[in-house]
Amino acid sequence: MAASVTDRTPHLGVSQPISTSRPDPKDIVMTDQLIATLKKFNSYEPKEETEKRMEVLRSLNRLVKEWVKKVTAIKIPSGEGANAGGKLFTFGSYRLGVHSSGADIDTLAVVPRHIDRTDFFTSFKEMLRQDPNVTELHGVEEAFVPVMKLKYSGVELDILFARLALKEVPDTQDLFDDQLLRNLDQESVRSLNGCRVAEMLLKLVPRQKEFCIALRAIKLWAKNHGIYSNSMGFFGGISWAILVARACQLYPNASASRIVHRMFFIFSTWTWPHPVLLSALDQDRCDIPTLCDLIWDPRKKNSDRFHLMPIITPAFPEQNSTHNVTRSTCHIIRNEICEGLEICKDITEGKATWEDLFKEVKFFSRYKHYIALIMATSTEEEELNYGGFLESRIRLLVQSLERNQDILIAHNDTNKHRPSPNAKFDVRPENTRITIWFIGLEFAEHATNLDLTSEIQRFRTNVELQASGVKGIGPNSQVEIDMFYMKRTRLFSIIGAAALKKGRDWKPPKNPPPPMGPVPYRTTVARTSSTNSVPTTPTTLVAPSTPLSEAMPTSEPDSTTNNGTPVSRKRVVQEATSTSETVTTSTIEDVPPEKRIRDDTLEEPILEMVVEVANGVVEESSEVELEKDNGHLNGSNGLEASEKHMEVPQSV
Repeated sequence: MAASVTDRTPHLGVSQPISTSRPDPKDIVMTDQLIATLKKFNSYEPKEETEKRMEVLRSLNRLVKEWVKKVTAIKIPSGEGANAGGKLFTFGSYRLGVHSSGADIDTLAVVPRHIDRTDFFTSFKEMLRQDPNVTELHGVEEAFVPVMKLKYSGVELDILFARLALKEVPDTQDLFDDQLLRNLDQESVRSLNGCRVAEMLLKLVPRQKEFCIALRAIKLWAKNHGIYSNSMGFFGGISWAILVARACQLYPNASASRIVHRMFFIFSTWTWPHPVLLSALDQDRCDIPTLCDLIWDPRKKNSDRFHLMPIITPAFPEQNSTHNVTRSTCHIIRNEICEGLEICKDITEGKATWEDLFKEVKFFSRYKHYIALIMATSTEEEELNYGGFLESRIRLLVQSLERNQDILIAHNDTNKHRPSPNAKFDVRPENTRITIWFIGLEFAEHATNLDLTSEIQRFRTNVELQASGVKGIGPNSQVEIDMFYMKRTRLFSIIGAAALKKGRDWKPPKNPPPPMGPVPYRTTVARTSSTNSVPTTPTTLVAPSTPLSEAMPTSEPDSTTNNGTPVSRKRVVQEATSTSETVTTSTIEDVPPEKRIRDDTLEEPILEMVVEVANGVVEESSEVELEKDNGHLNGSNGLEASEKHMEVPQSV
């Protein structure tokens, strides 16, 4: 009888299971407690909300069919396309059955070959605009995966677009056939990938019920710990789903509570950057050679060699879902997973509850120093269009800050904030809608003076140039963006106390993650003295041989070096004197002594920020002491020089 039970255990994935043990009574009790806690955190939506979502999807599906019919009548007046069809598919959390109350729905509009993307962002968008049930409508046509965002009867939706090389798209259309990818543009292939991955995921997990419960738990934990956002350099929903699916494959008979525990255990000791795979890569597809270039393969593609935490999607063409992860976000994610493992151990031993795992973590308890990025707009439409664009670019600023040898961690908050009622900003009177994002900074032990002007100004210039070419924004946009430094003790001057106090204080894990493993296929890179030659991959640079206090004067008279060579920015950190230095990949754990986190018992360093006014070469330098944190907010003035004439910290 035991042999018969063992034979029914599904073996999926690229390796044999670690354990095929079945749940014991304690596992069943813990799973029941987990489900009850998830319901308490609104991870399950009520029946009425489910019915409303289904009605919204039916209405949008009818709109897609009606739109395809109208465009077909214009493009094929002979009537041959009367049965062109069109269909709305769902994917993401909704398709996997793990969406929470109030969550958005990821959808895909699939149309026949005579309908193009221009029609989608013009005639279909106009049809949606005329629908009284539609609000907050805006398109992001220039995104890596073009998308239309809206609310329909209060339900938030993202609609992607894909055009198949078919005359008709009937209601029975299936997207799982790889041959459908023939002769499609890359945007359509990426859009179809979401639906195909969701279907493949459900086929590659041994028990869908346990998978869905565990995934709900991991998604809730990741969101409340601020590590759930693909566009901002963390893991997105599909990445977390693949990690949970891999845990299910390795423990095919485990209960949902056990899978949550095992997920933390597996990936707290995972030897990154070795990839996470649910199935073997299908790299030799002679039938579709044009799509083989899209498959993740660090042996052939240089860009793939620099991915820090590759998690590969299971559907062809297999791609890395975490290519946005930076050095800082990698370190943060690994620390959070280790802390999750410690809490799960306490839950198993009866020292903690599931609520302790899901409690929201206070972002502003993590760091003492922050960069605030503000966006000021005059209308809701500008706020939606520019806000989505700007949020997707914040990780580029993080990567730029990471290249500064004095910055160990640049941690961008995944949440955006509204200013407090009394906060004042130097913006146009008509730009009354203000949004704020924060980046927490952790400095190296040897940090004495920092000049972030170059990183800030380069980011601002690039964003403004790119935004001028984005449809829906344009070169005449009146949106204003600004950035300034703030100490933790001064945050109350721009955001409310509720946002500052929300959540529990962050605590570092007792057992931090092990050092990153060697990066396969990566070679040593020769780096010149110019910062622009540093590859975009986050790396840890060798600390300068000369002490910073001796190497850098307090000010620079002009923008040239001693030998007359122009420089693109003021550097407070002096480069090594040699023309090139060897940079080898390392991690936060391998940081040399010169770059360890500074001890607060040492003499407090100085942060120098230089302000350049666009209308003239006027520079305003203020030296800002980094505070000795006393553990709570106080009214000390951290920006004395700049606050003499501004009610907010100096802008950069």
